[in-house]
Parts: sequence; structure tokens; C-alpha cells
Amino acid sequence: MSERVGLVLSGAAARGPYQAGALAVLLPALAEQGRRPGVLLGTSSGGITAALVAQCADLPPGDAGRLVEETWIGFGDVFRNPLCTPGPAAAVAARLAGLGMIGAPDALLDVTPLRSRAGELFRPDRVAANIASGAVESVAVAATVCPPARSAARSRLFVQGARPSPAHAVDVVPVALRLDHLLASAAIPGMFPPVLIDESTVGAGWYVDGGVRLNAPLRPAVDLGVDRLVVISGHSVDPPPVPPLTPPYHAPDLASTAAMSVRAILADGLADDVATLRSKNRRPEHRVVPHLVVAPEDGELAAIAAESFAPTGPWDPYWAIGRLLDSLGAGSGRDELLSLVLFREAYAEGLAERGRRDAARALDAGWVV
Repeated sequence: MSERVGLVLSGAAARGPYQAGALAVLLPALAEQGRRPGVLLGTSSGGITAALVAQCADLPPGDAGRLVEETWIGFGDVFRNPLCTPGPAAAVAARLAGLGMIGAPDALLDVTPLRSRAGELFRPDRVAANIASGAVESVAVAATVCPPARSAARSRLFVQGARPSPAHAVDVVPVALRLDHLLASAAIPGMFPPVLIDESTVGAGWYVDGGVRLNAPLRPAVDLGVDRLVVISGHSVDPPPVPPLTPPYHAPDLASTAAMSVRAILADGLADDVATLRSKNRRPEHRVVPHLVVAPEDGELAAIAAESFAPTGPWDPYWAIGRLLDSLGAGSGRDELLSLVLFREAYAEGLAERGRRDAARALDAGWVV
């Protein structure tokens, strides 16, 4: 009986090409081992990538990896120039000025290009066909439901195929995956508008990015009984220790504290889950799950974003974004935030190259138990 291999793709926003580059190396290498992933779970950009892998599962592994990588590199801009479509920002300014008749905005950016481009790329019929043929056992994307009353947010895992068991504050919703499920998983709070899912009583609701609560659905993958697990993160899971503080004692700027908070949401939970998995693997009473973890070095992808960022003027959709980030700070924190919203080909190519390199390193190191 062949091994069941799970693939977990954490939420990474604009760092999706890093994961795609890693897959371009991993998919053919794993196939040579007889371990092509069939249980696919992702969040946010990782959810989009999981869906792409699912719809390419009938292709030769090398072709599938290249197609996923090329798709991310050529994805293009995901929002309109906020200076040309100022509605959301203008609503915020009007309400700050006390004009209460102006309705509250649901986001700062118009992401019509994201919906259009993703609609061109996503083929739900191919996902369904590959599940029916057995090429894929399960594909799932995580999103965060916005509660209609004063209650805590919950994660929902939209699953097509084999389903894991529900967990604490995580609902499992069986669906035939549609574009809205992917967009809901990737709806960055505040930046992208919430997405309405209205197809069933259980799954109905307004959703934002799954990374708010479940950025890496590692536990559901283990719950599905996979024999091996591949995890690709858009953030370092082994950050360096904090260096000692030395005079002069400058307070961190707003960009630094914001980036730290985002990092805590997107990376720390996965790091804890990987550490827990390794701890359980050492216990004789637990099932051992060998795993590979592909992740960048701390701060590396932010540096690539800063190097490749060159908006040409106010007509460039990223000019206003750059000015906003510059107003928050000028150091590494600003670069971290930029690395999450920059959807440009030069940056994507740099990310994909790092993903390929880190995947090759993980394969050389071998499966961790």
C-alpha cells in the first residue's frame, strides 16, 4: 500500500511564489520517491496554491510544478490603483471628518483584478475530476468567519474529498470548491473586502483571511491520517534569538510593531505545531509522521521585496502603498509589510528562486522524524 502524503501550505499573502518555487522542485522529487502529495491543505495564498496543485494533479509532476510556479510569477496586480479608485479611502477620510452620512468601508483596496485573474486560473472541474480519479484524496482551504453578533471568530475549513474531524473553534464544511472559497481564504482583513459564502446553512457567512486563526492547517492534515507531511511556509519557522538591547534605546516605529504582530499571527502558530509534531514523534505511544519543512531564512523575503520595489509614479498602483508604508517606518518592519502586498513579477521571480533553493536544501537534509 502506497504512503499517503499530505501537503500543508501556510498563508503567505504575496509570498505565494516562494511556495510555488518550492513545489517546482518538490513535486517531481517526491514523485521519484513514490510520494506524490494527495492530501492538500492551505490558507490564503497557500489555499490558492493548494487548489492549483489539485487541478494539476493529472499532469506529470514536473509539468505540474512548473505550471504552478509560472502561474504565480505571472499572476499580476491584485488591486486597482487606490488613487484612481479612491472610494474606500475617501470613505475613511469622510468619516474622520465627521461626515456620518458616509457608509463605513469594508476594505481599503478594490481587488477586482484579483477576482478576475483568479477566475481565469481556477478550474473547479479539474479539481473534481482529479478527486474522482483518485489523483487527489482531499483538498481544503481555511477561512475565518466574521461573527454576526458579539462572539469570537471561528475558523472554517472548506473541504472537497476526505474530511478531517472538527477541532476547537474549527468547523469542517464539505463543499465543491468554488472561486469564492479561495477568495474568502485570501481576504486580508482591512485591505481586501470580506467575501460572502451563501451556499449552505453550515458554511454561510462573511469571511476574511484564514490566516487570522488557522494560518497553517497542519493538525487537520495529521488528523486525516497521512503517513508523511510536507509543510511549506512563507515565513521562517526558526527565527534567530533576540539580540541584547544596547543604547541608545530607540522605540520601534509603527511599521516594526505592525510587522511583528503580523508575523506572530502568520508564523508562530505553525512553528509551535511543528515543534509539537516532533515532540509527539519521540513518544512511543504516538504514530510517527516523518516530515519536510521548507521555509525561508528570517527577513530574507522582506529584503527581496525592498530590493525589487520601484514604483514609477502616482499612476503606479504601488506608489500610494509605498507612501503609506514609508509613513509608518523606514526599516525592516516596513520591508516585512511590503513583502506581503507586493504582487510584481520581479519580486515573484526572486521569491520563486529562493523557494527552489530551500526545497532542494530540505530534500538534501531528508525527512525529519
